[in-house]
Amino acid sequence: MSPPVPVALVTGAGGGIGSAVVTTLAKHGWAVVGVDLVDRPAGLDVFGSTEWVVGDVRDESTISCALEAATGLGQVCGLVTATLAEQRGALDSLDQAALAAVFDVQVAAAWAWSTAVVAAASDESSIVHISSVHSQRAAAGMAAYAIGKAALDALVRAGAVEWGPRGIRCNAVLPGFVPVERNKARWSDPDVAGNLLANHPLGRFVTAEDVAQVVAFLLGPEARAITGVALPVDGGMLAMLPRWA
Repeated sequence: MSPPVPVALVTGAGGGIGSAVVTTLAKHGWAVVGVDLVDRPAGLDVFGSTEWVVGDVRDESTISCALEAATGLGQVCGLVTATLAEQRGALDSLDQAALAAVFDVQVAAAWAWSTAVVAAASDESSIVHISSVHSQRAAAGMAAYAIGKAALDALVRAGAVEWGPRGIRCNAVLPGFVPVERNKARWSDPDVAGNLLANHPLGRFVTAEDVAQVVAFLLGPEARAITGVALPVDGGMLAMLPRWA
């Protein structure tokens, strides 16, 4: 009898990075359950078995529907959380509601999905959270987002320690600036793009597909000794001192 098909759940699957993760995992032989507030994008090129669940990642019913779809495809072995939440504004202008809204999606929902998948998954499964370089550095006006991503990195470490005895690994990837549709105004402007690229030692932007390939590696057996890691996928941004004016 052939082994069951490995299944990964991907939240935020309709976004730039999330959709790249869905496509890449499918090409690597995973069955995938994508979860988002919107229907599956018409242009999403997917190979193999996929299901799509429309729902709010904060709702328990969405988690239940996604897990039911996943168990119908094979053995739950992976989770990727790629759901975006941000609240821009000066640190002293934020209020508790704004911070809570970011934390609900970036941290509380990631914890809820992680615990639910761990309960349903086989041993030696893997979780990858999409964090950000903002968890390691500060930028004016991005405090809520940065604090949330730093908490997500802490969740990764806690998961690695507590679930490691089961063989379940928990890691994060930290993308830098990734040109996707929602930030097109920045990378399509030559002057803005040039300033951004000045902080990339590799001299090019990291693509959503670059991030997705690292996610696929961390989910797979080749990374079986890697857990508790927050891995930058940033073109060298975090390695570089900012250019002084």
